[in-house]
Amino acid sequence: MPTTAEDIFGALQSQPVEVTPTGSSKSVRLRYPTFREWHEITLEHRKAAATGADPSADLIARTIAICVADSAGKRKLTDAEASALLEASPQAVMNLYVKCWETVLKNDDQAIQEEGKN
Repeated sequence: MPTTAEDIFGALQSQPVEVTPTGSSKSVRLRYPTFREWHEITLEHRKAAATGADPSADLIARTIAICVADSAGKRKLTDAEASALLEASPQAVMNLYVKCWETVLKNDDQAIQEEGKN
């Protein structure tokens, strides 16, 4: 039987991570983005860092949008809907942004080793 991408990578799909942003009483589910989503957003962050710039508010909002999940673990916000985050509390947005990078966007040797233990 041939091996498909689903056979190889389907098992790597992780369950959403539940976090509670600082100052909020409600939790938020964060999903692991697809490689395409992760790669695109990471490249944008690297381009900003290469020029010494901080990520724009739009980039921060779009980063959060690729991570926020519905109850089924699917992406909840489109890039267009991410603009609503620009009107939210700075503490909540930045806390959620950091939580995204600490959990579902994290891609380093330690994260890979931890995932391999599960």
